[in-house]
Amino acid sequence: MRKVIVLALLFLPLLLSCNRREKEEDLGILNAPEKYTGVMGKTLKKTKAMDSLLYLKNKINTFQIQEGRYPASLNELVEKKYIEKLPVPPEEMVFTYDSSTGKVDVK
Repeated sequence: MRKVIVLALLFLPLLLSCNRREKEEDLGILNAPEKYTGVMGKTLKKTKAMDSLLYLKNKINTFQIQEGRYPASLNELVEKKYIEKLPVPPEEMVFTYDSSTGKVDVK
């Protein structure tokens, strides 16, 4: 029994150090700029999406107040001159709109 405990104590640091090495390899001096750029790119994409969403939500609410209903589609905001043109969603994302609730989202 004592040998099992001693062996376990000897191998435990080895197992823990293996996990640490993997994590250290995830972010190192050589790949840090690449990882940072990826994170910042995703954050910028989300920020642009939120800007467009807030703008659209504001225009949808204005439409609802003035027309007494939600627009049938986002294009109706353009047709009725509430906005000049629809904002372009970030790359690989699309706007979703529910005309019954006026909820707009980007996915």
